[in-house]
Amino acid sequence: MMKRDSLIYCHQVLPEVSRTFALGIDLLRAPLRDSICVAYLICRILDTIEDTTDLPASDRAILLEQAGRELLDVKQWDGYCDTIRETFSDGRFSGKDQDLCRHCIDVLKVFHAFPDPVRQAITGPVREMAEGMARTVRKELKDGELRLETIEDLEKYCYYVAGTVGILLTNLFSLDRASITADVQSRLSRYGVRFGQGLQLTNIIKGVTDDNIRGVIYLPRQLLREAGVTLQDLLDHPDDPRGKRLIAHLVSVALTWLDDALEYTVSIPTEEEDIRLFCALPLVFAVRTLGLSLCTSHVFDRKPLKITRSEVSAIYLRLKAIRGDDDALREIYRKEKAKVIEYTQ
Repeated sequence: MMKRDSLIYCHQVLPEVSRTFALGIDLLRAPLRDSICVAYLICRILDTIEDTTDLPASDRAILLEQAGRELLDVKQWDGYCDTIRETFSDGRFSGKDQDLCRHCIDVLKVFHAFPDPVRQAITGPVREMAEGMARTVRKELKDGELRLETIEDLEKYCYYVAGTVGILLTNLFSLDRASITADVQSRLSRYGVRFGQGLQLTNIIKGVTDDNIRGVIYLPRQLLREAGVTLQDLLDHPDDPRGKRLIAHLVSVALTWLDDALEYTVSIPTEEEDIRLFCALPLVFAVRTLGLSLCTSHVFDRKPLKITRSEVSAIYLRLKAIRGDDDALREIYRKEKAKVIEYTQ
């Protein structure tokens, strides 16, 4: 494809691999919309490599280590894209994320056409993400499965896969908008990592069953021991009260991190309404999902744990109306958080 065709592909594939983030990215003004779309897809490719447990852990670790060195390198990226395409050419890999990997050359073609400052804003965080994911997979290779031991291990994992995205977004926002001064950027940098970590922990909470099917367990052994239960116990008995207590503990951690996500959102200058809405949407979606995880047994069941399309639409319309109002944003977050806390009582 020519670069223009590749950019069209990026925007077309985005909602197929992430409906929620596509909604927010489409709200952004160009050229920020394009740079964040492409950056997200690059992160999604790395995430797919890490998550595809049908590939041997050794192969995934090597691919991720190579990504850190080659994916964004001007001299090596096309050869590396060929490697990814060949890896996912097997007929077993038929999902939309795997199809994205087969088309990674289109995503990287657009990336390498960006101005140098944009590429630099993306390169550092993506490289750190790839290296951190590779270390995680190496741990899986060593232990025979991916298991996290402590809350600190969980925090570190969330940093590599999502905290780095907070850094990436701050870089791109600051580069694109003159209203984001050095002082504003400093404030965003203070809260951006926790924003990403909070969203990732929410994803872990809602994806416990699917992750277990893939042979991956992100619930720290420490919490399971303290609860006196195994993950299999909870999967076999989704209504076990020990499961709700364990999830409530993780939810409390996620809420602490999402408190910083709120501060990140209201630190964006009020005139940048598109960025504010882009940040507010996943924040409120996450808090609503945390509430759902506490008022249902589905978190340890096989049924999907997610908010409905009608809820997404209602949240979008509400946030669109108040995106420039700090007090209103704080109030909607406070109300959503209060519901979650009520479920823990």
